[in-house]
Amino acid sequence: MKMFYILMFVSLWLLGGFFLFNRKKVANIWITLTILLGSSASYAFAMHLSIMPVWSEEPWLPQIVSRLLYLSTVVAMHIYFYTLPFVFCMGGLWLGGDMALRTKRGLSILLALGVFALLADHLMNEPWNSFDLDRFRWWDGIYIVLGCVFYYLAYVRERDPAVRSGRRRALLIPVVLLWAYTSDYLGFDALKMGWWSFDLKSNGMWQANFVVILGAVVMILFYTARYGFLGIKLKIERERLDHSLRTLTMGVSILNHSIKNEIQKIDYLAEKCSSLLRAGQNGKAAQTIEQVHGLTHHLLHMVNRIKEKAEDVELDESEQDVHDLVDSILDSARTLVENKPVVLSASHETDGLLLCDPVHVREMLSNMIRNALDALPNRGGAIALRTSSTRREFRIEVKDNGAGIPQEHLTKIFEPFFTTKKNAQNYGLGLSYCTSVMNKHGGSLTVVSEPGKGTVLVLHFPRYRFKARNRTQEKMARERHGVDHLNLS
Repeated sequence: MKMFYILMFVSLWLLGGFFLFNRKKVANIWITLTILLGSSASYAFAMHLSIMPVWSEEPWLPQIVSRLLYLSTVVAMHIYFYTLPFVFCMGGLWLGGDMALRTKRGLSILLALGVFALLADHLMNEPWNSFDLDRFRWWDGIYIVLGCVFYYLAYVRERDPAVRSGRRRALLIPVVLLWAYTSDYLGFDALKMGWWSFDLKSNGMWQANFVVILGAVVMILFYTARYGFLGIKLKIERERLDHSLRTLTMGVSILNHSIKNEIQKIDYLAEKCSSLLRAGQNGKAAQTIEQVHGLTHHLLHMVNRIKEKAEDVELDESEQDVHDLVDSILDSARTLVENKPVVLSASHETDGLLLCDPVHVREMLSNMIRNALDALPNRGGAIALRTSSTRREFRIEVKDNGAGIPQEHLTKIFEPFFTTKKNAQNYGLGLSYCTSVMNKHGGSLTVVSEPGKGTVLVLHFPRYRFKARNRTQEKMARERHGVDHLNLS
């Protein structure tokens, strides 16, 4: 049993350190600190019950080192009882994106004052190495309850399916903290930390902590490896995909994939133009030819920009009006759905300029729309594009109500040459190309899908690439674009 105490704090330290090392990808640094600080009690118990009873009398251990280690265990228990509930509460508070930044900062300062008050009360009224739980357990309970409420609100109020899925997995943290509060904060009556000894009065529930803690560690590792936890899988996935793209000489195949999509549009427009000319509608035929020119212009750009390898995709960046960019892609896609029961629409929750490579972004979205069309049943369906922004990123979402993607394929669809389509002309390169381009932009591509209900693909651009218009500029832009597109949630 004593070895489990060591295993608990070591596993939590390693896990928290791993997330902290990858903090640029972690959605919430407070959650990482919750994992790290949650190991403080395990550390103190392991030192007092497992390690120091063996080491304390060893001649090779200096007395000063032993005293410092004892001091560290007392500090660890102070952290566990007074700081951990606050840090957990901050994790839930800052996880949500719908609260104003000023409000979050104000609440953070107010709640931090409570921590200092509890610490001051302890130092003034109790021995520094003794803890009377009746003095603070209910105050800590307020932090725990508030943290659970914040976590839950961050989950239920999130509209983006990919982010919402990640926050559902993050609800594991409140579950573990509720157990810890029940077993330790409510289960303990008093604790006195002697010289490498414990005088603990409790109901004994804490002895089952190792089952909950190690089980939570296993689940977090599972989530990280398979689905992603706090954004970490994304980094691993990128490195694996980048390696695959560097080792495969598939530039020609990607180019063929792009040409195939555009030629289908050109072929349709050529037939349409021929029909219009036979009907004597020369004006409409000329307009159709202009659409062909736009497609060939796009293809020439792709030929010039894709080199021998996929890793040689280079960005030619410029600021693009988001409305114009999305509308031009929809106009091109409508050539594929004329006379078909398919509804194409777009909604813009924000307006502004996006710093990107317009050629590659158009090609990415064209691929995503093509995939959505292939997933729709013969009776038709709907494909909706939506733009939005948060404090951290700008998003372009492509949503369909088609067949969806089987769960066993979700982890493979971004791999080069993987495809579920039976057509020999489909090379399975569209989404791997999109992933490579988004990596070049410093962003990412995520997918949420449910068989029979549809798929949502989301391009995530870093926030610094998006320059939002102020309200006056946005109003002028909307007047320029006319009536807003249908907002399809």
